Amino acid sequence: MQNAYSEHAGTIQSLVRALVIAEKTGEPLSDVADRLRMPAPAQRILKAAVGAGSLGDPAWAGQLADMAAASSAFLQALGGRSAFGALLDQGILTRAPLHSRVGAVAEGVVGAVSGEGEARPVSRMSLTGDALAAQQADAIIVLSREVVENSSAASQAFVSRQLRRAVARALDVGALNTLITSATPTFAATDNHAADLKQLLDTVNSGEGRLAWIAAPDVANSISLLNDGRGGASPEGLSEFLGLPFAVSPGLAAGTLVLLDGDRILADIESLGVDVSPFTTLQMNDEPTMDAITPTGTSTVSLWQTNSVAVKISALFGVTAGTPDALAVLTGIEWPTIVSG
Repeated sequence: MQNAYSEHAGTIQSLVRALVIAEKTGEPLSDVADRLRMPAPAQRILKAAVGAGSLGDPAWAGQLADMAAASSAFLQALGGRSAFGALLDQGILTRAPLHSRVGAVAEGVVGAVSGEGEARPVSRMSLTGDALAAQQADAIIVLSREVVENSSAASQAFVSRQLRRAVARALDVGALNTLITSATPTFAATDNHAADLKQLLDTVNSGEGRLAWIAAPDVANSISLLNDGRGGASPEGLSEFLGLPFAVSPGLAAGTLVLLDGDRILADIESLGVDVSPFTTLQMNDEPTMDAITPTGTSTVSLWQTNSVAVKISALFGVTAGTPDALAVLTGIEWPTIVSG
């Protein structure tokens, strides 16, 4: 019997294809779903997407049972591309519902053994935290119409990979920018990597939580080549370093390493939204200079003229640190590629 994951595995890219074709032909989405004989979950979603809502709104789309299952399957398939998604999926971060008031234990109950006739100590427990607010991470990629509309396995695999890469980066940037604040303990790296690592461990490790590393790609490259018995770390995806989960994220600035306690970080990814546009004008630049207040002349590309389409995947997520020392950051890392033990 087909499980829920495999049934919904290709649903998101099927929705993208249907939306692009409907935008081009003007057909109702339900007609496109029938004509292309799309998988059953995609058909049910497209036929439910009536005028009262929009697939582009993750808060609305997430109310569709099939859309929730499709979002879950898509996010699981991110694998190690998203450090935030991987640590949440592995149960390292503490999953908590969005829009709900949450708290983290700041001072735990102390266990004690009392002798006969002795007073029994009672310790105090304090909670910190607020509502886990929902945020929206938008991932936008531009693809040619021919690739999106093509029904071949190779074309759909290409589209799926590009969507996952974009969503993974958007989630990591959004989550890490939320977690790392002015209150986060931050240290400047030295040329002594062991002392730097111990400083992070001393700050975050209470002996009661579940620790994990998140590294910028250049830091992961250095750590993966450490020749001192602490290895096992991979320069990509999710691996281990010092026996702790080690994730690599392009959402961190170069030279940055984060150590976090997942028991004190609350998070969730609730649903996805899908939207397309063939009429957008883009500046093809990672650091665009266009500004409505102080405009700067620049070259732009019309998607309509180039027969391209912009695809936006929106992820509804939330993340918060229960205490300021739930994570610590090391910046300016320039450790040598290979060091001796």
